[in-house]
Amino acid sequence: KDKSMNGFDGEIKRLEQLSIGGSGPVGGASPKTSASFQGGYLNVPGIDMSDIIRGQGSYTFAAWIKPSDLGGNKFLFGQTSQGIHNGIRNNSFLHQAHWGADTNGSTNLNGYDATKNDGWIHATWTYDGETDTGKIYIDGKLDWSGDKRAPNGSGNLIIGGSNGGGDNYKGQVDDIAVWDTPLSEDQVLSLSKGASPLLRD
Repeated sequence: KDKSMNGFDGEIKRLEQLSIGGSGPVGGASPKTSASFQGGYLNVPGIDMSDIIRGQGSYTFAAWIKPSDLGGNKFLFGQTSQGIHNGIRNNSFLHQAHWGADTNGSTNLNGYDATKNDGWIHATWTYDGETDTGKIYIDGKLDWSGDKRAPNGSGNLIIGGSNGGGDNYKGQVDDIAVWDTPLSEDQVLSLSKGASPLLRD
């Protein structure tokens, strides 16, 4: 359920593979609960990606993640048809992809020390449609920045998979947040230090 005032509730797909429960990151905004994605995903019909696809829109996708599987393609944010697929890819890197404009971050998660938050990592992907610039952040620090073109494909946002629900992210997630603007580095850092995403609406 969307906790902002926007009303963009998600529809759970593969209910038996998505559950609510367990604790979140100690350093996050809601440490008492989280969600477990094990092949299930959320379809969010209210968040249409058309403006971004036309090069007239931007985004920020952010979440606390605690992956249980770093192998293969494990996408957390995607579209119902091709287009955006951001998550974990290429031997355990945070990855930003627009279906043909694919980029790894610089940090391999296999060797990343996330012990201060019990294995939780704050991950953020931004895209500025005006300048065609993509950025990947890990725990509030810029991990990659560079040229990125608008995604192709069609449809609306999905969370927990890509291209209609494949290549699913597996692990716990908390404080999933989406904006239609690229947040600044200071705003991303604030989220990684426990600020509530609801304060960024």
